[in-house]
Parts: sequence; C-alpha cells; structure tokens
Amino acid sequence: MATLGIKRAWVARVDKKTGEVITGVNGLYGDASDKSGVYEINADTAKGLSSLALSNLQGALTPLYYSDQIVYQSAGKGSAQGVLTVGALDNDVKQRILGNKADGKGGYTISGKADSNNTIALLVESREAFDDDAPVYVGLYQSVVTEASTTISTSNASEVRNTDVLTFGATERGADSFGKFYFSSSKGFDQDAMMKDVFKPASTTGDQG
Repeated sequence: MATLGIKRAWVARVDKKTGEVITGVNGLYGDASDKSGVYEINADTAKGLSSLALSNLQGALTPLYYSDQIVYQSAGKGSAQGVLTVGALDNDVKQRILGNKADGKGGYTISGKADSNNTIALLVESREAFDDDAPVYVGLYQSVVTEASTTISTSNASEVRNTDVLTFGATERGADSFGKFYFSSSKGFDQDAMMKDVFKPASTTGDQG
C-alpha cells in the first residue's frame, strides 16, 4: 500500500463484547451530552499526526519438508499492532484512550499495567502515493492502547517538544478479525459504510468505566 502523508485519525472507546461505540460519560469525551463517542484527531484537535507504524500484520511462515522437498508453507498468525504518533492529544482524551483511572481532581493513576478491558477502535486516513485526491484508510476494530514510556526534555536554543506515542495492540472482533484496509479508489467504496464498520453504531451502555 503506497501512501502519501497522513491526514487524520478517529478513535472511540468500544464495548469489548459487542464492539459498539460507547458514548456519554463512559465514552472518550467523558460527557453525558456526547452522542457520537468518536473523537477526530487532526491538526485542530491535536496539532495533527506524524505517523502510523503497523507491524505483525501476518505471522511467520514455517516450511514443511516431505520427500526431500518443501511441499507446504505453514502460516502462523500475526498479532497486529499500530504505533500512532500524535502532535499533542487532549490530556483527558489521551488518558481515557489509555484507560487510566481519574481521581476527579485532575490526576490519573500510573498503575504500571494496561487495562485490557479498555478497548479502542482506530481509523487512520492517508492518501494514495500518486493521487492526492484518493484517500486510503486503515482501521483496527479493537485495541488495548499503551504508552510504555515518555520523555520530558529541556528546551535549549531551540524549543524541544515531545509527542504522544501510543501503541495499539489489536484484538480480534470475532470473525471480523483485526480490521481492514479501505481504498477510496476501489469500486463500490462507501465511506459511510466504512465508518459504521469500524465504529459500530453507538450504545449508551457499556461495561467500561
């Protein structure tokens, strides 16, 4: 998949059992009036994105030898993950993406362990490498998000800023598997259907806090 740049991304907290977007106070906005649950990461909301690095999309091949020759390649299963680098995420939204518990006074707990029940859907938009008018997308249906480390650095003759680097460790949404690539240039592409595929219609209920 040859691409040009990275434009924006969308994230939402989803119910681990149903895959549906969680809205209201338990959603990423943390607001009872929220009816969407889907948060857009772009130049206005987070100073933009710099990259999405996908890995482990497929497992390793193991050759099977019989009769002194390779007769089959046994295909192992990968454990898909994506590392998303963002200019400056909203602090509260970021902590909800990570599943860190709020104390109600501006603090979020550093527990040393990811919350495996806090699952996040992700959709990222890029463009075809030689067609700026043809968006391409990659979506991960359900991921546990971690931030293993962060660095706070001194400024010097130049201002030194640190970005938000989040690792999305994907889990499978039943038979739907980990997610999909979407190409606007493909026949029958439907952007609304894509959004509903990644972000299943919102529910006001959910077992995630």
